[in-house]
Amino acid sequence: RAGRDLLFSSLLIASPRRAEAPPPPSFGRGGASAEGERTMSRAVLAWLALCGSLAVPRLARGDVCDSNPCKNGGICLSGLNDDFYSCECPEGFTDPNCSGVVEVVSVEEEPTSAGPCLPNPCHNGGICEISEAYRGDTFIGYVCKCPEGFNGIHCQHNVNECEAEPCKNGGICTDLIANYSCECPGEFMGRNCQQRCSGPLGIEGGIVSNQQITASSTHRALFGLQKWYPYYARLNKKGLVNAWTAAENDRWPWIQINLQKKMRVTGVITQGAKRIGSPEYVKSYKIAYSNDGKSWAMYKVKGTNEDMVFRGNVDNNTPYANSFTPPIKSQYIRLYPQVCRRHCTLRMELLGCELSGCSEPLGMKSGHIQDYQITASSVFRTLNMDMFAWEARKARLDKQGKVNAWTSGHNDQSQWLQVDLLVPTKITGIITQGAKDFGHVQFVGSYKIAYSNDGEHWIIYQDEKQKKDKVFQGNFDNDTHRKNVIDPPIYARHVRILPWSWYGRITLRSELLGCTVED
Repeated sequence: RAGRDLLFSSLLIASPRRAEAPPPPSFGRGGASAEGERTMSRAVLAWLALCGSLAVPRLARGDVCDSNPCKNGGICLSGLNDDFYSCECPEGFTDPNCSGVVEVVSVEEEPTSAGPCLPNPCHNGGICEISEAYRGDTFIGYVCKCPEGFNGIHCQHNVNECEAEPCKNGGICTDLIANYSCECPGEFMGRNCQQRCSGPLGIEGGIVSNQQITASSTHRALFGLQKWYPYYARLNKKGLVNAWTAAENDRWPWIQINLQKKMRVTGVITQGAKRIGSPEYVKSYKIAYSNDGKSWAMYKVKGTNEDMVFRGNVDNNTPYANSFTPPIKSQYIRLYPQVCRRHCTLRMELLGCELSGCSEPLGMKSGHIQDYQITASSVFRTLNMDMFAWEARKARLDKQGKVNAWTSGHNDQSQWLQVDLLVPTKITGIITQGAKDFGHVQFVGSYKIAYSNDGEHWIIYQDEKQKKDKVFQGNFDNDTHRKNVIDPPIYARHVRILPWSWYGRITLRSELLGCTVED
């Protein structure tokens, strides 16, 4: 084809052009002959050029790549109208003939290629990782590792954690960005409302002392001989005078509890009483709280500025409980009677726990801790009779009956009462109580605590300030509860109470406070 093109071009050059107008007449043979000779010469030259081009072989297009000038697996690409070529080199080699090696980038240097992970295609803190990944039929070359709370190809979706119903015990779940929150009923707390906070705070048992209970006034009867003091306002108190009654002329009566430190108060139990044979009780009341005993705030209806009026009792003896949602976090609590039957007469108990939670009874009183979990160093038998054996399993707080506590067989400092909690448990407090043996008052006046995880190797709880065994204050009588806080708490499966001093014989009823390690 190239030869034909050259021939046609040459013939066009050699052919005389047809003039638009006839040339002027030529006089003589010389002019016409010269022009013809020149035309013939051009034709001959064109023919010779064509023949020469056909006689001398030229490289066809792409022949320059036949010698494979590209090294290391490079692909040769030739030009369209010339003999030049270029090499398409594999990764790691460079021009001109793919013989040059690309310098490897060290870990300290910036990479020469960004790759699919730069910029990061993953959202919300997702981590991009190079991978032979496909999206459908498309190769994308990376995957996104999403942080907790996000999903999707690019971690672009916020997971709704509430779909898994993480909130227990009636808690209300609210979905957040990569998180959730539980609004717990007043008597529960914790991340998932899994931890109960509704134990008695000690009015009934005596942990709250007489000095911690005050009131606006006190009713006096029988010419002032019978006084219904505020510290009689203990739930289930017995006796002829067994409650608090406000004075008849007290128009705005109140009774106040000083918990001595800020506590989480989640409810209250109220109870009436009989006075001179007549039922008296509080039908409704309000609650106020304070951290200093001076500045008070009324408990409000949730979401309003209206004082909450709580329902009270309907008779003189049946306890009635109300819970606080949200709970109150304060040191002082006041109850303001609003409507009373005859006189404002009250017995009560506050419910709640330490601010940190984890101060619930672990089951000595309730029986959740079973008999076989409670053991002791020795057992006393009154009159040496098995029917009067003061066994370890009877060492339960407030246990009733003729034989209603543990009493050791020996009165010495080597005695112990042991509780196996079966699983590692966080122990934050202990309540102790004495008992009577046929009218004889007996109790433990002080004690130490030891703990273990295997039941063989024991550690005695230490006083961090004095760097020695801590001796806890025990009881002063046979019936009043005595609570001690264990701070820092103990984490253990086995707990021992080691009596250190006692009155009469070593006699004990008890309760452990805390929570499981999971809670």
